Amino acid sequence: MIPAGFSCRVYGVLREGGKILLTRSRFQKSEFVNFPGGAIEPGEAPLGALAREFDEETGLEVRPRRLLFASEAAHISTHTGLQIVSLYWLVERVRGELKAGGNGDDVVSLFWAPEDRVPTEEMFPADKEFAYRLKELL
Repeated sequence: MIPAGFSCRVYGVLREGGKILLTRSRFQKSEFVNFPGGAIEPGEAPLGALAREFDEETGLEVRPRRLLFASEAAHISTHTGLQIVSLYWLVERVRGELKAGGNGDDVVSLFWAPEDRVPTEEMFPADKEFAYRLKELL
């Protein structure tokens, strides 16, 4: 059983041509930038969640290559004091076509950003921790 106030998330970092695929997502009335991915559902394995979330948000099937980073932070994007552990995986594209409009749910659009200019000013604080270190981790 998952304790109240805790969530584990998994995100994929897809690099192609010196760029990183990012999502522009909406929460309540705010928009933010993030890597494709999201929450691991109860009973779901982390890599299964990564494959599901990446496909739902981007239309792409990806293969995880290696774990880049695991962060742990008090994250206030959804609930005050929610404890989130985030896993960031380097992934490679296997097949599929990119859905420019995202999933039409929380993902508003997809875009490519240069590896050295990921727009961290539009990210939640917990995700910035990884984004600031992205270049050294790749």
